[in-house]
Amino acid sequence: MADMRILFFGAGVLGSVYAARLVEAGYDVTVLARGQRLADIREHGIVLETFGSGERTSTPVKVVDRMPRDEHFDVCVVPIQATQVEAALPALAENPHIPSFVFMHNTVTGFEPLIDALGRERVLIGHANIGGERDGHVVHYMASQNMTFGELDGSESERLKRIADAFRAAGFGVEFNADMDAWKRYHMAFGTPMVNAMYMAGSCNYRLARDREALRMFIRGMREAFAVLQAKEFPIEPKSMRILAALPDFLLMLLFRIVMRMRIMDIGGARHARNAREEMATLSRQLLSLAKETDVPTPTLRELHRHALEPTAT
Repeated sequence: MADMRILFFGAGVLGSVYAARLVEAGYDVTVLARGQRLADIREHGIVLETFGSGERTSTPVKVVDRMPRDEHFDVCVVPIQATQVEAALPALAENPHIPSFVFMHNTVTGFEPLIDALGRERVLIGHANIGGERDGHVVHYMASQNMTFGELDGSESERLKRIADAFRAAGFGVEFNADMDAWKRYHMAFGTPMVNAMYMAGSCNYRLARDREALRMFIRGMREAFAVLQAKEFPIEPKSMRILAALPDFLLMLLFRIVMRMRIMDIGGARHARNAREEMATLSRQLLSLAKETDVPTPTLRELHRHALEPTAT
């Protein structure tokens, strides 16, 4: 049995997949869930089904309905949406016996609320490599690229390596990044205009691949968002984002017409866009607020934001 106790604060797609795989790898895992999800896990365990193969597993896991205040865990993973973080912080702070919290939400505004609530030394940042959705008690999912982890100070600490080793033992690729603040912001500088362009194309990645005007809006919006972050002196992270920033528009059009036809963009892109509209609208609003602190013109981002606020066309 691996000598690490892990708490998952949340049992959505991410929490469910990672928790189940870590249990199967021999780790001591507890999941916090509420409502119907709590009842489902108690009755069925965590039931996972992979897209493509249809392989299904059922994994019993310890589950609780509130933050354990007096138990020690080596790490608490917080795989919740950006719109849920503020409400979750008081509950997370109730347990002083957890030295490390790994937050995996999207953000445009940084990590100060996490630091204020828990202390800088307890906050780590992660990014998931899972896309999927729940259908009743079954979680359908697909894993893509590596997970990314980082300390706030950019170091590759021993605790970071230990956490990464646990996820590797569970079958996930892991890499580190020394500037997760910039990493997260550029991820959303890419993701926010992309998702809003999907809304423009009926919340469908395949329609977006065929819609030249929506693709052009996405590319222009991405360039405006990158310019905002550069005006705020955030370096472009990771390297893949630097490549996108350097490519001319006609190559980006060709690239994204191909990428948007990939199944991972359906599973990890369009389905998330449909299931997390409030979160994406909030992140879009935050990006525009950040732009107001600069002199960068953002007409395309403003127009795309309108689509985030409108009902999805079908």
